[in-house]
Amino acid sequence: MSPVSPLPMLLILLLVLLWVTVVSRLLRLEPQEGRFKSIDGLRGYLAIYVFLYHSILWYFFLQKGQWISPPPSVIHANLGAICISLFFMITAFLFFSKLVNARTKQVDWVKLYISRILRIYPVYTLVVILMLLVVGMVTNWRQQESPGQLLLHSGQWLLSIAADVNGVKGTKLIIAGVVWSLAFEWLYYAALPLLGLIMGVKSPWYIWMMALFFFALFVWIIWIWYPANALNKALAFTGGMLPAFFARNHQVRKIASHWMISVLMTAVLVLAALYSPYIYAPLTYFCATFIFVCIACGNTFFGLLTWKPSCLLGQIAFSLYIVHGLIYFVAFMLIMGMPAAKAQQPLAHWLTTGICSLVLVTICTLSYKFVERPCVAASERITARAKRYLEVE
Repeated sequence: MSPVSPLPMLLILLLVLLWVTVVSRLLRLEPQEGRFKSIDGLRGYLAIYVFLYHSILWYFFLQKGQWISPPPSVIHANLGAICISLFFMITAFLFFSKLVNARTKQVDWVKLYISRILRIYPVYTLVVILMLLVVGMVTNWRQQESPGQLLLHSGQWLLSIAADVNGVKGTKLIIAGVVWSLAFEWLYYAALPLLGLIMGVKSPWYIWMMALFFFALFVWIIWIWYPANALNKALAFTGGMLPAFFARNHQVRKIASHWMISVLMTAVLVLAALYSPYIYAPLTYFCATFIFVCIACGNTFFGLLTWKPSCLLGQIAFSLYIVHGLIYFVAFMLIMGMPAAKAQQPLAHWLTTGICSLVLVTICTLSYKFVERPCVAASERITARAKRYLEVE
C-alpha cells in the first residue's frame, strides 16, 4: 500500500463520521443550527483532510528526517492548498457578509472581535500550554535558554509566531505547523474595518486604532515568519468575499443547489487536484473559488454537507485543526518512539492514524462541549461589560 493512497484516507473518514456521531450522542451534543449549514459541514471535511494530509507528511518525516511539505504527490499537494484556501474563504465570507449587511444593520465591532477572541484563544492557549509541556519532556526539563528568551519565545506563540522554544529546533512540528494560518486569519480580521471604509461602513475611533495596529503587526509577522506564497495565500480571502454579495438571492441559491452543479463541482475539484501546475497556482485559486461560491450559495454536494454527522464534525472543526498535530507527535515520538514509528510500513502507519483519529475526535468533542461552547456563550456577557467600560452602545 502506498503512503499516499486515498483508500485508507477514505476508510478513516468513514470511521471518523461514525465515531463523532457516537461520541456526540454520549455527550448529548446536537449540531447547532446555522444560517449557512453547508459551510458548517464543509469545515469538518476540511479539518479531517488536513489531519490525514499531515499523516502523510509524518510518514515521510519519519522515513527521511525532513518535514516535506507539500508531499511527493501532485494530488495531495493541490488538495492541501485547496483545503487551506477554502478555510480562508469561509472566514472571508462569514465576516465580509457583515460589511455587506451593514447597509441595514450596523456592525457590532466590539462583539465581533470579542467573539473571535473567545472562539480561538481558549482552545489555542490550551494547545500552546500542552506543546510547552511536550517541549519540557523532550528536553528532560532542562533549561536550554535564558529565562528571558524562554519567556519571549513562549509568548510569541500567543501572537501566532512559531518560535523555537528552549532550544528545540522545529518546535512548530509538535502541532504540525498549523499556527501560520492563524496569523493570516488575524490579519483578515484586522483588515475588516479597512474594507468597511471602502464600502462606506463607519467604525469608532478605537476600532480604527486597534485595526491599524494589528493589521501592521500581522503584516510584519507574516513578512518575517511566513513569507512563502504569502500573497497567494492571502488572495484566497477574496474568493470568499465574492458570494457575500449574492448568496442570499433566492434565484442564485436555487441554481447553485441543483445536482448538476454538484457534478460540475466534482469535475472542477478533479481538474484542480490533477492538473494544477503547482500549489496556489491561478488554476487552484479559481477552482477553489468556484467550489466555494457554489457551497456558500447553498449547494450541499449531494446532501453530504448537511448530513448530521458532517455537521457534528464541522462543529468541532477548529479543535480538530489545532489539536491533531499534538496527537501525532505524542503517538509517534513519545508513545511509540521514533525508531518504532519509522519501522512502520504504510499499512501500519495508516492503522496508527486510524487509532489517532478516534482519540482526536473524542478529545475535540470534549473540548467543544467544555471549552469552546461555554466560551462562545460567554461572549454576549463579556461584550456587554466591554461596552460599559468603553461607554458605547
